[in-house]
Amino acid sequence: MKKSITWLAGFSIMAAGLAFADAPKIDSQRINVMLKQYERQMQAQPGAPAPNKAEIQKEITLRLQTADILKAEALKAGLDKQPDTQAAWQNMQAQFYAAQYVDHLAASIEVSDSDLRRQYQQVSQEINLLPIVFPSEQAAEEGLSKLKKGLAYETLLKQVNPEAPQSNWMNPQQLPPEFAQLASQLKNGQISPNVITIDGHYILLKLAGTRQAPDAPAFDQVKEQLRNQAKQEKVSQQINQILKNNGINLNN
Repeated sequence: MKKSITWLAGFSIMAAGLAFADAPKIDSQRINVMLKQYERQMQAQPGAPAPNKAEIQKEITLRLQTADILKAEALKAGLDKQPDTQAAWQNMQAQFYAAQYVDHLAASIEVSDSDLRRQYQQVSQEINLLPIVFPSEQAAEEGLSKLKKGLAYETLLKQVNPEAPQSNWMNPQQLPPEFAQLASQLKNGQISPNVITIDGHYILLKLAGTRQAPDAPAFDQVKEQLRNQAKQEKVSQQINQILKNNGINLNN
C-alpha cells in the first residue's frame, strides 16, 4: 500500500510540473503597443462602452504568449528555412514598415485651426446652382445673348426649362466632377460666361446663392475628424511624390 501511495504521489508531482509550466514573459512595451492600438480603435467608435483596461491587458498578454509559443514551435520545425515562408515574411515586413512610415508622416504633419475652419466651411456649405439645359448649341447661344441684353436668368430658366426648380440647394461634393469644377469658378450671383458643353448637352449655369447647410454639425463636433482627413490628404500627397521619384505613378 505504501508503494502505491508513493507512486501516486510521484505521478501527481510530475503532472503538477507539467500543468504549471511557466508561460513566456512578455515585455511590457509590446503589451503597451497593442493596448494603444486597441485604444485608437475604440476612439474611432463614438459611444462605445469604456473598456476594462485590466481585462484587455490580460487578453493581450495571453495573445502574445500564445504567439511566442507557437513561433518557437515553428522555428523548431524549421519553417523559417522554407523559401515560401521566407518570402511571406519579407512581404509582411515590407508592409509593416510601410504602415509605420505612413503613421510617422501623419504624426509629423501639423494642421492649423484656421485651415480646419476653411475645410469646415467647404464641407458644410451648400450652393444654389441653377442650370439651364438647351436643346441645341444655337439655342444656348441665343439664350446667353438674351441674358447679356438684360433678361433675368430666372425668367430664361422658366422659358427654356419650365419644370425646373427655381431653388436647387446642394453640397458641391455631390456634384459630378465637371459641374463641381465649373461651380467652384463662379462667384455668388454669377452666370457662366460661356455656353458649357457636357456629354452633348448645352448648358448655362448660375450660382444663385451659398449658405451653411442647416443640418451641418457644429465645428467642434467634427474638428478632429477634419484634422485626420487633412492629414491623410497630405500624407497621400507626400507618398505619391515619393513613389513618383522612384518610378511609380499611381495616376497612370
